Amino acid sequence: MKVISILIITCTALFSGSCSTITKEDCKKNMKEMGHTQGSKGLANLSDDIRKVCLKGEASVDLEGYEKGFAMGWNEYCTPFHGFDNGRKGDLYKSFCPPEKEELYREKFLVGKKVYEKKDQVIEVEEKIKELNSNTDRDNSAKDELNKLEEYLRILNREIQSLEQNGMSPVHKD
Repeated sequence: MKVISILIITCTALFSGSCSTITKEDCKKNMKEMGHTQGSKGLANLSDDIRKVCLKGEASVDLEGYEKGFAMGWNEYCTPFHGFDNGRKGDLYKSFCPPEKEELYREKFLVGKKVYEKKDQVIEVEEKIKELNSNTDRDNSAKDELNKLEEYLRILNREIQSLEQNGMSPVHKD
């Protein structure tokens, strides 16, 4: 089921990027602000769409303002903390940060993704523990399995705590 969901999300993301998301009404907006919003949310740069839709006979569109705003927002989005947070939420990895920021963003994203995966494992283990606890006539093998699962749950929680500390720790680049 997870695979199908990921495929749907991926396909939606791919196809939505190919259509223009700019309307004539958008052409009247503050371009610098609009660019900043796009960049800070990790969304695609719409400069080409703005050129296609807005610059047809409209010389007053501030494309340079949009690009400056986008660059500012993009700079805010492409931080190691944001990468970690996106991974921890289970977001899909989008590799589009500036080269000087990409490596750290990706590194922290992958740490966050591990947290996300470990939390999934915790849920599964907790469900198994709950199931075993609800079985009142447990034999020794069920008790052993319960003990193993409880120990595994403690290990997972320690791993999550360690990963979160790593993900939240400041990054030092020499």
